[in-house]
Amino acid sequence: MSPRDKRPRRRRAAAPAAPAPASPPAPATVAWWKRPVTWLLTIVVGAVATWLGAVVLGMINQWKPANELAEQLAGRGPVVVLDLKHIPYPQEGAFDYVYPADSDLARLDAKRPDDPAVEAGAVDIERSSWEITLVGTREEAAEAVDLRPVLVEPCGPPLTGIHEPNPSQGDSQKIVLVTHVDRPNPRMLVDDPGGADAGVPFFATHKITLPKGEKNVIQVRALSAKQHCRWRLELDYLAEGRRQTMVISAPGDKPFEVTGRADDSAYAWVYLSPSDGCRAKDGTETDRLRITGAEYAQMVRDGRTCPY
Repeated sequence: MSPRDKRPRRRRAAAPAAPAPASPPAPATVAWWKRPVTWLLTIVVGAVATWLGAVVLGMINQWKPANELAEQLAGRGPVVVLDLKHIPYPQEGAFDYVYPADSDLARLDAKRPDDPAVEAGAVDIERSSWEITLVGTREEAAEAVDLRPVLVEPCGPPLTGIHEPNPSQGDSQKIVLVTHVDRPNPRMLVDDPGGADAGVPFFATHKITLPKGEKNVIQVRALSAKQHCRWRLELDYLAEGRRQTMVISAPGDKPFEVTGRADDSAYAWVYLSPSDGCRAKDGTETDRLRITGAEYAQMVRDGRTCPY
């Protein structure tokens, strides 16, 4: 057979390649709002925003003129609470204070806080006074038409921690709004000693106009004779053609708080007023004489101003 007659050999087909190993299943995608980093960023951003808001409001309150003030606050609603301040002065604020029973006695013995409620967590006894600064932000003035306390829970027995006196220096001559938070359906009344409108519901015949950028200060006094009450304030106002409501809370978004006066013997400790000039048991002079509630009750029953 000649080379021409030879048939070409068939090439063997290559063996089929081994199948590639299966890839592991892709992890399930976690929704962005469920990722831990998202929650962390939300918390951080929220905290920073709250801090910046407080700083900005503080700066605005100090130096901004009315027109610039309104522009700065325009995105915050028709009515803005620019400032909220507790009043510790005896002629306008609490009659006395009660500290929590577990307060730091060494700190309290060393010095009376200038404002026991703000600096040491005390609760006002019988009367709690606050100044609320409101600002309108719209070209057309808003009108506050009602302000009322709303209890966060039923009032309870008076607090019986550590009693601190707040001797009065005379009655205030300011016209303020007063409300009895320990009574059903409390309303804001005119507190004008000797005036014709004393005790009259204020918003029954009055409204408060809130022009753009103008600061309006409302002083509110909440009274409770026997009970411990916590509440927030609801402000109704007319703006942008409709009635709206905003909630006002104490600093830190906490409820406002006032307590009635407990029996003298129920207090764990009682600080005596330095104006009485009482000495300690060993005869030493002190401005921070502290005795038990039982000792104080006995002193009062005996008609004495000092225990020793």
